[in-house]
Amino acid sequence: MPAEYLHIVSFNVPYPPDYGGVIDIYHKIRALKDAGIHIILHCFTYGRQPAKELEKICLRVHYYPRKSGLKYFLSRIPYIVNTRTSKSMPENLLKDSFPVLFEGLHSTSMLKKCARANKRVLVRTHNIEHRYYRFLSRSEKNIFRKIFLRSESNKLFRYEKILHHADQVLGIAKHETAYFHQKYHHALFIPAFHRFDEVVSLPGSGDYLLFHGNLSVPENSRAFLYLAETILSHISIPVIVAGKDPSGKFIRKTAKYPNVIVIPNPPDEQMDSLIQNAHINLLYTAQSTGIKLKLLHALYAGRYCLVNPPMVEGTGLEHLCHLAGTSEETLKKLDELMKVPFTENQISMRKKTLSDYSNRVGAEKIIRLLN
Repeated sequence: MPAEYLHIVSFNVPYPPDYGGVIDIYHKIRALKDAGIHIILHCFTYGRQPAKELEKICLRVHYYPRKSGLKYFLSRIPYIVNTRTSKSMPENLLKDSFPVLFEGLHSTSMLKKCARANKRVLVRTHNIEHRYYRFLSRSEKNIFRKIFLRSESNKLFRYEKILHHADQVLGIAKHETAYFHQKYHHALFIPAFHRFDEVVSLPGSGDYLLFHGNLSVPENSRAFLYLAETILSHISIPVIVAGKDPSGKFIRKTAKYPNVIVIPNPPDEQMDSLIQNAHINLLYTAQSTGIKLKLLHALYAGRYCLVNPPMVEGTGLEHLCHLAGTSEETLKKLDELMKVPFTENQISMRKKTLSDYSNRVGAEKIIRLLN
């Protein structure tokens, strides 16, 4: 009998869908609902409130407070897992035979119990977590935070073997899927879910560059400041940087560049317009973990995407972007692309490629795994 019900365990409240991981979760729920699956959602709350919008698309929603404190750090279990446990969760998850999808290694504290109860168990990996935390530790300046991140990386490396108990691992990037498949032999690439149902890019030209992202994330703000110092200060093209919660320090540092305008916390409609009307979306990252949802946003809605190689590694979207690995290459590409209008043929190529990245296709893959 085909599966019609699915438990999803989320590491955070996936509404509003305003940053990477929860964007994937929210739109996955939406796509599965549209495909006829009834979702029982379990999510841990910290910094985000229960959302009535989730109750509209889920059969039931269970909220659990995320824990905190030194005692959870001192355990051998990773802090991001150990703080996401609840006494009421076993009863809520195990009282039926419905399959379970755990979102991220963070949420897998109940994975073994579900497997022992003969439930079908899937795990969506949002990163290779121990590598991600090791990267964060290398760039962290605060010594105590650095120690925490390095310790968490080591714990996550040991804990990751819990994936042996899953029936299927759902990788979010191709190179990460290959890693999980080599180690656990049951990984499948399912691209990130997103809010677009079709490509809405505009032909023609814009007169500015756009850098967008969550600017409260140090990786993003550092990336832009690096670009501003090494590249954008050498051009006269207007540059807009838009995103969530830029710090006062970030705004002060960008103020010295006369061609840079910072737009803090633009509403969705304004962000969509900025992406759609820019001539070039400039995307840069120092690490190739997961998939950057802002890349999909720019490809579905924007014109040219100029990226560094880590931004597209493992995505299968390299041929839709222009790659530049050095400052010199980036300056050359900027000069070339600003002179060339974006065409209908390029939009058609995107539509063809991105059909494999549609939410409907992703939902169908998951449903086949459930059955």
